[in-house]
Amino acid sequence: MCPYLHVFGFDLPTYGLMMLLGIAVAFGIVILRSGLNGFPRSEALLAALICIAGGIAGSVLIRPIIRLPEVIIHWEMYSKVPLEDFLPWFFGELVFYGGLIGGALALIIYCRSFKMPLLRIVDIFTPALPVGHAFGRIGCLLAGCCYGIGVPAENPLAIIYPRRTDGLEALVAPAGTPLLALPLIEACGNILIACVIMLFQRKSKTEGLGLSVYGILYGAFRFTLEFYRGDQLRGVYGGISTSQIISMVIFAVSVLWFVYISRKSKSLKSES
Repeated sequence: MCPYLHVFGFDLPTYGLMMLLGIAVAFGIVILRSGLNGFPRSEALLAALICIAGGIAGSVLIRPIIRLPEVIIHWEMYSKVPLEDFLPWFFGELVFYGGLIGGALALIIYCRSFKMPLLRIVDIFTPALPVGHAFGRIGCLLAGCCYGIGVPAENPLAIIYPRRTDGLEALVAPAGTPLLALPLIEACGNILIACVIMLFQRKSKTEGLGLSVYGILYGAFRFTLEFYRGDQLRGVYGGISTSQIISMVIFAVSVLWFVYISRKSKSLKSES
């Protein structure tokens, strides 16, 4: 665990630094791909900024939205919790799926409002999404969040976190215990997904295909990874986490979308 970098007397959080690095790399991919696809780079960057703004809002708001019904039902109990303890619990950490939903909604609204080619922009953005996400997961590894279940110390994917002394010990991985390096596994998986998406996009020029491939692969991947999460901050319903429910929805919608656009593409080719 390396939650901070000490630079010129300042403690810089590595999680935030990796997020910024991921955004920068994603922007670079968008710039490169927009040029290769003959799309104006300025318009692609503006759309990316709007998408990121929506993503940040969604990642912050999804946790309180999910927890609000519980707070309302058990208000008598939660009203007794000190505000300085309640707010960190209620808002929790940044949630990737909330960011994905928020970013998607912001992009849809922007494209519809200004009559921008949504699917063309999505095709440019899609490979950048898992790459940027991979950097974010490296940030999780360094910060000690989103950690895996306990494993034997001899496991090659085990990681042992040192004790943290910044007052956030209760929110991060337990110290001195061999844990599965789940954020690292997810980071590598995201890079692989990005490669598969670009391969599919090279094989087919059908707009929206990359998005469906991403939803299918990441939905299945994330659903599986959730069984190996060791933290308890993401909600569990009947043994299934909130992220697994969202993963199932994304996977199902992506399969339907893949079938739809594949049939539509074949129909257009036969007509021509």
